[in-house]
Amino acid sequence: MSIRVRGSSFQVDFVHDGKRYRKNLPTRADAENYEITAKARLIKGLPPDQEQEQTEQQKSKWRCLDVYLWTVYEQRWSKQKSWRSTKNRINKILHELDGSMYIDDITTDVLDKYVAQLERHRNRPGTINRKLSILSAALKHAYRREELQRMPHIPRQGEPPTRFRWYSEEEQRLILTAANDVSPEFFLLIMTLFDTGMRISEALMLSDRHVLLDSRMFVLSGAETKNSSSRSIPMTDRLHRLYSQRQPHTGKYFSISYDQVCKDWSSVRDRIGMGTGDTIHAMRHTFCSRLSQNGVDMRRIQELAGHKDLATTQRYTHLDSKTLKDDIGTLESCTDLQDLIP
Repeated sequence: MSIRVRGSSFQVDFVHDGKRYRKNLPTRADAENYEITAKARLIKGLPPDQEQEQTEQQKSKWRCLDVYLWTVYEQRWSKQKSWRSTKNRINKILHELDGSMYIDDITTDVLDKYVAQLERHRNRPGTINRKLSILSAALKHAYRREELQRMPHIPRQGEPPTRFRWYSEEEQRLILTAANDVSPEFFLLIMTLFDTGMRISEALMLSDRHVLLDSRMFVLSGAETKNSSSRSIPMTDRLHRLYSQRQPHTGKYFSISYDQVCKDWSSVRDRIGMGTGDTIHAMRHTFCSRLSQNGVDMRRIQELAGHKDLATTQRYTHLDSKTLKDDIGTLESCTDLQDLIP
């Protein structure tokens, strides 16, 4: 046998299929047993010892897609305010793709087929791009760690220009009537979105420390808003009346989950004949648009909506066709040119 004394230990030293194997053990008997076992395992195509096999299995586990996704989530997204939506997207990705597949098995072809699958299930280009961004972050993490030889091409989708949907007064009444049929809590939530311009995440976390009935104000801290800036929003009389009638449950005004809100909104939308493009976020657009149409200064709208840049506020504001016609009509009164018009 290929065993020699090396100091106080016995070294096994042999060659199998052109590869050399060495290992030091405390006694000759241990060395002889190891050599016999190691050669038998190598003939079966296994690593020479069980410890190495377990190590390789552990390494294989770490190469799986789900491990990379959750690693990047903990490092990058878990502390962001949008952590919940990112976590939901990761779970959807793992449901749509095999989370146990190795990271280096994700090729351009795999991603192309994944995009085609998402399109068949009517995912919008924006939704597809968000999922691809998450996958891209996991792939880049593996590439930086030299656990991925090359980055596959990420087939980003072209997105149409943003259409700022806002609801007319008639549509608002239909929405609120249908929301009231769902539950008083859902009605209050939708009314809050229309009359404060809050994001859905901001409204759902409202508690008795945010709702100041005596001051008739909603107060949000920087830690609770998207752009990390605190803001105060005055209450409309109707909201003050509604919140005065509702007792917060364990300090919070809404016990409904975001997923349940989406289901209830889908039900309301179907009931009144709206489409998938009619979103909850459009209530925020409606808030900004109504203020603009009624002559509120852009800076004030920016402050109430919590926009970091005035340019964002300007994109959110719109004028309806009647207002545009009335404004153009003022040109008629500026200079009387009727005698020149045949």
